[in-house]
Amino acid sequence: MNSSNLKTQSTIKDRLAVYSLLREIDSSLNYFETIENLESETDFYIDNVRFIADSVIDETLEDELKSDLYVLGCFNASFLCDYCGLSINAIEALQKAEAFEALGEIILEAGQTLELAQDYARLDGYGHHFNGYDFDEQELSYNGEWWHVFDNR
Repeated sequence: MNSSNLKTQSTIKDRLAVYSLLREIDSSLNYFETIENLESETDFYIDNVRFIADSVIDETLEDELKSDLYVLGCFNASFLCDYCGLSINAIEALQKAEAFEALGEIILEAGQTLELAQDYARLDGYGHHFNGYDFDEQELSYNGEWWHVFDNR
């Protein structure tokens, strides 16, 4: 078997995996639109189902956390200590005063938001952030890239 046949088999296997996943989620999801996006995008939605390439998911999570200072300041105080240089008592005082955005700004200025995002995902999974419905996450391999899939319907 030559290498072009192996590539074709891999592509067929990948496309079957996409088809199966879409049928598992919802049979009305557009297969062809999904394939087109998998081949050209790294982060996209199909009918409120979000697909994010593994190669960009940490940066995507970081960007979303950085864009919402309130949420950034709502994490557990003991978790935030490692990312802002404040003591647990200082963080808890800011949170008790409902100064979540101010705390988020302190965390942002500390410059460790990528590390925070990575640890957050390691501890709670990506579904906790990207799937507000049931926090579930599915994975898909397509053309050598792993994808995280979140059904937010």
